[in-house]
Amino acid sequence: MKAAAIDLGSNTFHLLIVEGEKGSIQKELFRQRIFVGLGDGGIEWLSEEAIERGLEACLAFRKMMNASGVDRLKVTGTAALRTAANAREFTARAEAILGIKIDVIDGNEEARYIFEGVRQLSALVAPTIIVDIGGGSTEIILAKNGKMVWAQSYVLGVGVMHAAFHHLEPIGTEAEQALRAHIRMTLGPLQEYLLSFPVEVFIGASGSFEVMESMTGKPTYKNMLNAVEIRDAYKISRLIISKSREERMQLPGMPLERVKLIVVAMILIDEILKLTGDVKLMVTPYALKEGLLAELLGRS
Repeated sequence: MKAAAIDLGSNTFHLLIVEGEKGSIQKELFRQRIFVGLGDGGIEWLSEEAIERGLEACLAFRKMMNASGVDRLKVTGTAALRTAANAREFTARAEAILGIKIDVIDGNEEARYIFEGVRQLSALVAPTIIVDIGGGSTEIILAKNGKMVWAQSYVLGVGVMHAAFHHLEPIGTEAEQALRAHIRMTLGPLQEYLLSFPVEVFIGASGSFEVMESMTGKPTYKNMLNAVEIRDAYKISRLIISKSREERMQLPGMPLERVKLIVVAMILIDEILKLTGDVKLMVTPYALKEGLLAELLGRS
């Protein structure tokens, strides 16, 4: 069976087409990521320019699905589409292009799909934290013995944090410290829970972790978890935070489309690592889309 999942994120739109059955992805057929910036400038209101970029991406996805002969499709929208006052201006037009209703999911459901996606690659036996950093929100999940035991969605997306704190290049000490204080305050419930749930494995999902992975210079694999040494993670985050936008563009392994928002992402990763301590850090290529597909493929 051919199934497709579309994730309309606040920063990036994703299309993934696979073959599979019985809740399992067997073969990846096509993957596309388009940097739309739907939530550029904040997720309370979508600009007409952002809406047009999003519709162009949906049209490209529709053409590819037509060519691929997809049997089943699931389309989800996340933080920007659940928050923006004019979200329906986009979703109504996008649904006409895609031919299906967009399921705008809440943070808890987003976390569940992320968990199911990661579980395609890992049994999640050891106490594990999964962190998925998006444009409008960040989902944090705690898992053990193959089960999700705690999850929370935080308004700590890179687009939101950038709009609120990153106004200078480089970001500067004052803004960096203000953002760190905001993150620590926001993550108070997580810090409290971790006191009774010491994690051993940290799994990072999303492009921000992929940047960190890429900048290690080590080979990576698209169908498995990839390890990043903690010392490398701290080294890379400090390097990125210290650089101006022009300097970040020159860093080896830095995708140009990530240059704008990567500083606030590194500060967030840095703060979460401080809460988890000495853990085994892994980067997952599977997250929300793969969770959507596992559900689609599991339906009779």
